[in-house]
Amino acid sequence: MSKLLLIGACGLALGVAGCGSDDESSTGSDSGSGSQPAETSAGGGGGGKAVEVVMKDVTNTPMDVTVKKGGTITWTNEDPFDHTVTKQTGPGPKFDSGNIAGGKTYEQTFTTPGEIDYVCTIHPNQTGKITVE
Repeated sequence: MSKLLLIGACGLALGVAGCGSDDESSTGSDSGSGSQPAETSAGGGGGGKAVEVVMKDVTNTPMDVTVKKGGTITWTNEDPFDHTVTKQTGPGPKFDSGNIAGGKTYEQTFTTPGEIDYVCTIHPNQTGKITVE
């Protein structure tokens, strides 16, 4: 029985590790509280610095962020239920975080300039916009 559990756990880990896209890189993480707000379009961001977005009360805060080409955005779920970060429109490869449990984070690095719209597929009114400079 323990061999079956080990095989199942390995299969799940490989399945999760295999999710992602070609050009834009993404990772999941268990760390961080994410209480810092993101740098908005007025403040810029990126260039190796992570931009932060907090998912709380079925809202992305801030909704609109700017990141420099090569910059990373980290979304932190501060709700007790799952959210996703899923690209709807814009340049570059598609991305989808899969379910992000409460207290967990998702990171995405952006290399293609332009405006990207994204949504939580669980909560379609929870949207956001990313400007990559």
